[in-house]
Parts: sequence; C-alpha cells; structure tokens
Amino acid sequence: MLKARVIHKIPACDPSGLPLGATANPKKFKAAMLDIGLLQRLCQVPVELELQQDNLLAIYRGKLAEQFVAQELLAWYGSDLFYWARDALGSSAEVDYLAIRQGKIYPLEVKSGSGGSLRSLHLMLGKYPHCPQGLVLYSRTYRELPEQKLIFLPIYSIASIGDNIWQDYLE
Repeated sequence: MLKARVIHKIPACDPSGLPLGATANPKKFKAAMLDIGLLQRLCQVPVELELQQDNLLAIYRGKLAEQFVAQELLAWYGSDLFYWARDALGSSAEVDYLAIRQGKIYPLEVKSGSGGSLRSLHLMLGKYPHCPQGLVLYSRTYRELPEQKLIFLPIYSIASIGDNIWQDYLE
C-alpha cells in the first residue's frame, strides 16, 4: 500500500533546523491515508452513525481531523511532511505536524475538541525557541495567545496553508 501511495509515511524529525529531512527517522513514523474517505471506509462505521454526530471531528477520537489535515499538508508539501516526537524514556510528547513557511518551522497541532492542555506543543516551543509560534487547528474560530506563542485557527483554514493568506497570521 505504501508503493501504491494509498498510505503515506510521515517520519519523526528533530526540528532544530532546516531541512527537516536531514534529521528524519525512517524507523519512527506515523501513517496517513491517501484520502479521508478511505480511512472512513476502513474504520467500518456505518454512515448513519456519522450523520447522527454533532461534532464530526470528534469521531474516532480526532483521527478524522488529523487525517484531513495530513491530506491537505501532503497536497502542499508532498513527501516533505514531518512530525515531532520527543525521544525521552518514560515520557512521551508528540506534535502532529511541522509546517515550514518563509524558512521558519511552525509546529502544528490538530485538536478535535476545544484545545486541551497542548502540553506537547508547549514543550516543543520551549525546547526549540527558533520556532516562532505554534499553530492549533480546531473546530472554533481564530484566536491568538501571544504570551504562549499560540495561534488557534479553524481546521478548514488548513486548505490555504500554501497560500499567502497565512502571512496575515504568522510572524
């Protein structure tokens, strides 16, 4: 399925600098489907149950939201898509994706709910101060928390990540 490009491997990397691929770990990766419809079909949840949901992003504990974002990022970045996972024994931290805009690395977290604690995102921003801001894609409207270096964007705005419209949001 990998060679047929039905599944895409997204490797973990160290965001200490560009290019991100230089520190990519091919043995540590997450997978994204070619299409969100394929993921829904593989999960085998009847369409009737999906239609009854108030928050479609919360289905499968946010996996559909994460898949949607991966699909859009892959459309813009191709195979140059990465995520961050801390390599510390007994303590896990992960940021869903890393986006590059104007030569800067932006950690990107996908949340199906209101945002949660964002512990991993805060940890990464503290460890890598050259990352100017963290982006949180969620089901609500635009919001900024400059003291925490966070910008909250509606999840549908990921479709324009390659456009110049993002310059209005980012430093």
